[in-house]
Amino acid sequence: MRQLFVLIVVLICHVPTGMAQHFTWNEEAREAYALLLDLRFQKADSVLKVLEKRDADNLCAPYLRDLADFLYIVVQEDGQEYERRSKLKDKRLAAFERAAHNDPFKNIALGETYLHWAFADMRFGNYFSGAMGIRKAFQLLEENAQRFPSFIQTYKSMGLLHTLVGTVPDNYRWAAKLMGVDGTISQGIDEMQRVIRGNSGRLEFIYVRKETLFLFTFLQLNLVNDDEAVRSLQKHLAKHTGPLMDFAKARVLQRTGDTDGAIDLLGRSLAKRPNAFPYLQFLLGDMKLARLDADADRPFHTYLRIFKGKSYLKASRQKLGWHALLVNNDRKSYTQHLAAVKTVGNTSVDEDRAAQKEAESGVIPNQTLLKARMMFDGGYYARALKDLENASADRFVSAEERLERQYRLGRIHHEMGNHQKAVEAYRATMRDGASSTRYFAANAALQLGLLYEKLGDKEKAREAFASCSTFKNTEYRDSINQKAKAGLNRL
Repeated sequence: MRQLFVLIVVLICHVPTGMAQHFTWNEEAREAYALLLDLRFQKADSVLKVLEKRDADNLCAPYLRDLADFLYIVVQEDGQEYERRSKLKDKRLAAFERAAHNDPFKNIALGETYLHWAFADMRFGNYFSGAMGIRKAFQLLEENAQRFPSFIQTYKSMGLLHTLVGTVPDNYRWAAKLMGVDGTISQGIDEMQRVIRGNSGRLEFIYVRKETLFLFTFLQLNLVNDDEAVRSLQKHLAKHTGPLMDFAKARVLQRTGDTDGAIDLLGRSLAKRPNAFPYLQFLLGDMKLARLDADADRPFHTYLRIFKGKSYLKASRQKLGWHALLVNNDRKSYTQHLAAVKTVGNTSVDEDRAAQKEAESGVIPNQTLLKARMMFDGGYYARALKDLENASADRFVSAEERLERQYRLGRIHHEMGNHQKAVEAYRATMRDGASSTRYFAANAALQLGLLYEKLGDKEKAREAFASCSTFKNTEYRDSINQKAKAGLNRL
């Protein structure tokens, strides 16, 4: 009798039940993926509920739910939701572990889940757990690339990691080594381009490509000194819609000198869905302020009202102060907004740190220099140059104001193609601002490196990039050093 019972158990365990957990990109999974990349979280949730009811063992559902959590937390920076949703990570990882070993999507789901929560952890100050998550993600994705080299979906996140690791400043290289991760910018860029240009023959790949394109655009704009590559992104971006893609399109337009076009695009996007991606409100305000629009303050007020997180709150208040100063010539309102800077947000991003420093200084900015900065940021170079050149010397009283004027002239001449004048202004800024805690000298060195790189003078470019970390600037220090490291890696 006992032997019969054992035989029955063995037979039941080996009968195909159709209940094995699997990744099947059916119609509902693909629809949910598309909705999430458009930040339509509620609609995606409804579709995923249908998927879970029809096929409870389809692991695409927990994979997409993890993507939804990551996107929501990053876009809204909602601390309460971060605490609540992060508790679901281990359950999802356990489910993915039960997938077939020969399924190339298994390690992608595991690796990207670790990656999602690594970035979320670091966004909320949990740097150690974030670092360990990146290490685990790196190991899983590298294993996938070795076992399934033709499965190009792997290279979306693998390329992102290789690029980011390649830009780690030298003073943080020990952390990368401790995490066991390595890579270069060129390696990561090549991998992501492989995804953008590829075709896996799978229907969901269109959304993998869209997600990769967004990430790739961000990297190109921030870490790669290749304006032609940025312009070439426009034809790829034009095929896609949604708030994330509108962000990418607007930044590319701004980078290529069409701030007016970027403002129009963001205005149309936000008119349809004003709360979907709050940062677009901040970006629109920034661009309108560069154009000195009378209503540039409205998007900043909207951002402060709808955003759930802490980032860019100080910068928004600071720019409301700048709007009062430049558009309305209202020094009293400027002072009130800068006082409010001290009471909101945190200083986890460079823009907020700079706003806090300005608020604590109690010094009202030189309006001529601030106006030139705004117009430069918007790509209105000729107007900015005219204002600076026509301004009398007595408008720049302090040594710091004279240093900034020199720096601003360098930046304008650089963008206008006046290379010799740009080099002279940058070198003078580096000399005169060597002991300043402001960012002018360090960024002049970075820009000089970028200019020499474009001109093909690699030795002078390396020298300029390497000098960035030697200045005493406290403003934008991390971002300048990261971009300088990216330049050295490219060379």
